[in-house]
Amino acid sequence: MRPTRLQIVCPAARQFRIERPGQHAPLRARIFRFSLLTPLSVAAAAPPDVEVSVIDENVEPVDLDADVDLVGISFMTFNAPRAYELARRFRERGRTVIFGGYHPTLLPEEAAEHCDAVCVGAAEPNVPRMIEDWRSGRLQRFYRHPQREFRSAPVDFGLIRGRQYMTATLVQATRGCRNRCEFCSVSAFSAYSLLQKPVDEVVEEIRDAGRRRVLFIDDSLSADPVYLRELLQALVPLRVHWYSQMGFNVTGDAGLLDLMQQSGCRGVFIGLESLSQTSLEETRKGFNRAADYQDGIHRLHQRGIAVIGAFVLGYDHDGRDVFDRTLRFLVEAEVDALQLTVLTPFPGTPLHRKLEQEGRLVDRDWEHYDLGHVVFAPRNFDAAELRAGHDRILARFYSWPWILRRLGRGLRYLRLSELGLLGLVSLGYRLKTRRDGYVQ
Repeated sequence: MRPTRLQIVCPAARQFRIERPGQHAPLRARIFRFSLLTPLSVAAAAPPDVEVSVIDENVEPVDLDADVDLVGISFMTFNAPRAYELARRFRERGRTVIFGGYHPTLLPEEAAEHCDAVCVGAAEPNVPRMIEDWRSGRLQRFYRHPQREFRSAPVDFGLIRGRQYMTATLVQATRGCRNRCEFCSVSAFSAYSLLQKPVDEVVEEIRDAGRRRVLFIDDSLSADPVYLRELLQALVPLRVHWYSQMGFNVTGDAGLLDLMQQSGCRGVFIGLESLSQTSLEETRKGFNRAADYQDGIHRLHQRGIAVIGAFVLGYDHDGRDVFDRTLRFLVEAEVDALQLTVLTPFPGTPLHRKLEQEGRLVDRDWEHYDLGHVVFAPRNFDAAELRAGHDRILARFYSWPWILRRLGRGLRYLRLSELGLLGLVSLGYRLKTRRDGYVQ
């Protein structure tokens, strides 16, 4: 009897989708895809007698006629229409389709209308049960077994086309977030909880990988300062260069910053979100202190750490001056790279519930929930003004003169290797903005 065959499919946005054999992923996709640790972790959770394949639509086309029994599709909100289309086509061919990921977890009833079963929350504790139930003919509609601990599971990177991704050791030390920022789907997905992998397991993963460059894909590696210190102390003897998403709170602790430098931190992504303290309080992220942003970024630069700052436009307290104020700050604070998004009320978040109650949701096309479209009615300007201001900031920030100026400035505090990476990141963002039609 042949083994059960499971194919995990990662649907792609329309502009990045590979739809035919021989078509290659564009450079901009390779810069930002890195690797697929999450589906590989799901694959590792399958029983050993299950044959697993992984298809990332960003780098290869989906074979709807593949000889598989089960199809697992994991997706976020903006990919929901594509996931539903793929599910319909697979089910027409007699395949059993299971959904997982952020959107199915936050809207399980909607997702269940398009598939055979829905995994709510983390997949690893549910995958063995789902496969066992399918084999015995009693697949349930929903699986909600919670993840009680976060442990290492060996993943098989041979399941993906490694040359289509930037090379780095991908590690996740923590999962989830305890904060209750009203716009954040990460916190909603994790039910405002935080799981931590034992530090010795994290160290073992890094050693086994044998690469010097390490990317932590944690939602916030600094969520627990005590755990972070233990981890950083364990990283020091490994002599790696690492990058991660961090909370701004780390910049207020000189000893922690020194330990980050000693352990090999070379770059951090920080959700600054807004220059308005009122807006930060409004969105339940008042633990960020906007008045301290510039000094905090300077303290990171003093230790050779690059800063990618994330800002969101469209809060109820944003006025028409928010665009020029943000541009000025980016220059004055010497932010090295920028992720700029439009406030997006993802389903399942407090922000979505609030705007729905206020009757301000004006677009329910999930494909538009991509952090670039304006899907709600802003308070102090219309949707066109918000999108135009967003586009103008990105066009200016990722124009060639600004990119070159930042790289030249970075010579003061960054190593050449980090400047090279920063140049790649800037190029990736520039290619993205060119695709969207608003680069200078």
